[in-house]
Amino acid sequence: FFLIQLLVSKQKQMLKYVKKLVLPNGVYDHRYISYISWSFMSTICVSMETAISTNSMLYIIGGEGSSEFRMINYVGKDVLGQIGGLFYMAKFAEKADKDPSRFLIYSNIMQQASFVIMSATPLFTSDIFLPVAGVANVLSNIAFTGYGAINAKCIQTMAVENNVGEMYAKITTVNTFASTIGLATGILITSYLQNPLYTIALIPFIGVFRIYTYNKAIANLL
Repeated sequence: FFLIQLLVSKQKQMLKYVKKLVLPNGVYDHRYISYISWSFMSTICVSMETAISTNSMLYIIGGEGSSEFRMINYVGKDVLGQIGGLFYMAKFAEKADKDPSRFLIYSNIMQQASFVIMSATPLFTSDIFLPVAGVANVLSNIAFTGYGAINAKCIQTMAVENNVGEMYAKITTVNTFASTIGLATGILITSYLQNPLYTIALIPFIGVFRIYTYNKAIANLL
């Protein structure tokens, strides 16, 4: 009997800790639970895609050329992606406020296109890895910034007591945990399939679920 009481007490403490970790203090918007639940699943999906596509890129440049060649190619794609993303967002960022629904469609398309291109890099030679991966990273950075702008609008809408900072921190905590699960799952998939060419076909299916869950998360918030 004492053991049962102890277990019940520990369970209550754990539930209290989880609530404190996930839920904002005081009053919060009734859509918050739905948002964070669907966002959790959406983040798992996008993290799986990240692990799978990264494995594909490493496959094509991992065993070719010198370490400097691999470093220049892998870091160079990030540089190209950031520069390209900056130019695009500087011109079109205001559309996130004027027409967020269309901005979301663009972000979805660009993110999934970037994952498909990155996953397909083993189909190309290492000589053209940099421009191909660079284009993919431009799309990825634009989509990342677009999702950030949309999430900011959603958090602002749900911040009933003007607790934007607290809400952002708790959503980030939950999504970080989801990202860990997604990355681990992606690693398991790539270790099981091994040949990255087999994983290319998975990206569109995971992508569809990513878009569906994200759209469910932000339903009635934009």
